[in-house]
Amino acid sequence: MSFLHGILLAGAAAFLIPLIIHLLNKRRVQTVRWGAMKLLQEALRQRKRNLKIEQLLLLLARLSIPIILALCLARPVLSFLRQLPGASQNSLVVLLDNSFSMRAPAPGGGTVRDAMRDDLRRIMDNLPRGTDVSVVLGGNPPHFLADQPTTVLDVINDKLRTEPSLAGPMALHDAMQLATAQLKRAGSAGRELMIMSDFRQKDWQPVADGGVLPGLDSFKKEHPNALLTFYRKPSELRENLAVASVEPSAFVIARGQTIALRVRVHNYGTRPFQDVALHLEADGARLRTTRISVPAGGETVLSLSHAFDTPGDHALAVRLEGDAFPEDNVWPLVVPVREQVNCLLVTGSERGGPLQGATDFLQIALTPHESASASLKDVIHASVTEDRRLTERSFGGQEVVILADVPRLNGRSKMMTEMEDFVWRGGGLIIFVGPSVDTRWYEQDFFRGGKGLFPCKFSGAGHVDEGQPPARILSQRFTHPALSYFNDARGLRLQDGAFQHWLRFDKIEGETHTLLSLDRGDPLIVEKPFGRGRVIAIASTANADWNNLPLQPVFVPLMQRLVTYLATQSAAPQSSLAGTALRVNLPPNQAGDEFTLIDPLNQPHEVTARRDQEGAFVEYADTSQPGVYELRSKRNPKAEIRRFAFHLDPAGSDLTPLPAGKAREIAQHAGAGYAEGYDEYAQLDRTRRHGSEVWQPLLLALLGLMFGEVFLQQRISRA
Repeated sequence: MSFLHGILLAGAAAFLIPLIIHLLNKRRVQTVRWGAMKLLQEALRQRKRNLKIEQLLLLLARLSIPIILALCLARPVLSFLRQLPGASQNSLVVLLDNSFSMRAPAPGGGTVRDAMRDDLRRIMDNLPRGTDVSVVLGGNPPHFLADQPTTVLDVINDKLRTEPSLAGPMALHDAMQLATAQLKRAGSAGRELMIMSDFRQKDWQPVADGGVLPGLDSFKKEHPNALLTFYRKPSELRENLAVASVEPSAFVIARGQTIALRVRVHNYGTRPFQDVALHLEADGARLRTTRISVPAGGETVLSLSHAFDTPGDHALAVRLEGDAFPEDNVWPLVVPVREQVNCLLVTGSERGGPLQGATDFLQIALTPHESASASLKDVIHASVTEDRRLTERSFGGQEVVILADVPRLNGRSKMMTEMEDFVWRGGGLIIFVGPSVDTRWYEQDFFRGGKGLFPCKFSGAGHVDEGQPPARILSQRFTHPALSYFNDARGLRLQDGAFQHWLRFDKIEGETHTLLSLDRGDPLIVEKPFGRGRVIAIASTANADWNNLPLQPVFVPLMQRLVTYLATQSAAPQSSLAGTALRVNLPPNQAGDEFTLIDPLNQPHEVTARRDQEGAFVEYADTSQPGVYELRSKRNPKAEIRRFAFHLDPAGSDLTPLPAGKAREIAQHAGAGYAEGYDEYAQLDRTRRHGSEVWQPLLLALLGLMFGEVFLQQRISRA
């Protein structure tokens, strides 16, 4: 037994007051014997005995009342050892939700993140002396706030003050793995894992539906048992409007060419938004404003467009207004504007008729304005050569090479080496098969057991019998950057292409993966990384010999997106997820050069180019702040400024919290304590650290004694 306010036990001395009064009022009686009294002697003896018992009970009640009152004020607790004998230090591991939803407004002002961190500071201020603390930040990706646990808690407070929240949902499983592994390394006997989160429904629903937190089983098996606490502090914000995605129509455009943006605005709330302003901005200047309406729980899709007059990396941004949570109302992206993208078309079949050659349709698709003698400029400059005229010097100045129905490249080992070097340094290669290809040579010399340029082997040919429906591209949700535009291309359907013949690809393994498949189950387009470059193989022809895809309107944007994707894939994407490391590939001669990286808050960061196998690169990891980053050369201030955009993960925009009842059920199932504020946690911590408080039952006993004292007093008075 121990007391939280032991000094108040002195009040128990008040029991002397009723005792003294009782002793002073005790009457001395003189006995007088007389005859008539003899008849009542036995009855009086019995009554006197009962009266003494009642008076004694009354005295005990009056003595107990001040003692129990003092005990209640001193707040006694039943103490039990919850750690090893002699263990005076504790270890606390905090899994702090650092995801995007923690930026939402808190009930008392500020953000949920700020309120949670203030509570954590108060909790650490009341930890026993010598307790070491580790903090795992649970945003995506999860990581440690500090490299090692520390007993200097001011260091934790300082880092919490400057650590930004990450973009995206909470990586619950990975964060739990980090936290439980850290707890196992703790040397103290008294250990606690505390999960501090807003318990967003999207993050915790799998666990609420019966899923198990990773590491929890091994956590429960640890001896001595560690404590587990769920600390929930949700936001009261339920209505949220967000820019869910911005999909550009091209990876790169020519100067003066228009780029189209398909914008999705999603309403995660329960009420519709009417007449909301949507702005299109370019290089920091507002271009135009569009008014939109978004239904409750739905989304609105619209198209915007713009053209740039100067080459270089230009910044575009789509921005919403009129939302209480503006964090996810901006989607930035960078549009590379080029004079041209050089593409070499290598044909392997010689035919004299129009549109009979292996590359005729490709040339029209890649340069539609030039083919139509239009005044508009094409971003792709396509040149054509025959395979027999291909030399090692043919790759100079090219960014993408397309081989169309090329039989083989026999006897040209130096040229093959140059082609591999071209792709390894960041070039792109597209290979269309056809009736002329030598499949044995492709497997032996081009595939070379997976070490060559060709992504896979062959396993025969596929075809459609006469009278049977043609094979078509399998309908699916495309995730590849070159294909995602066709998820909602409005009239441009990849499934319109009909295939009568194709070669079957085999041995698609390792880093090689399938981009498109036919409804017959055979891969149609596969991709393989090779150094800094990539190779794409297509299992049918680029002309109308084996399929009618070149006759469909979708063939033009498909080919242009594949070529521009390969021409720009070694550079940074137009918009990346905030928190993703920024890596910029540079020529080998720039290794060691110093650069200045300006973040979206206009803060400079010094970075130095390093060398790797393919050349040089600059890397910067702290991109948690969404917006546009600018890379500037310190050696050559007049060099072109490189720009890179980072956007928030739209998966974090649904702020709906897991109901408190569900969170308590998860805690109960995990054998964890549960708190929704500092006071509730402090009460829980006192109970677990010192034992269970027993002043509540003592208070009930006090009320019972007071009632009994009044009852006995009235009974004795009547006697």
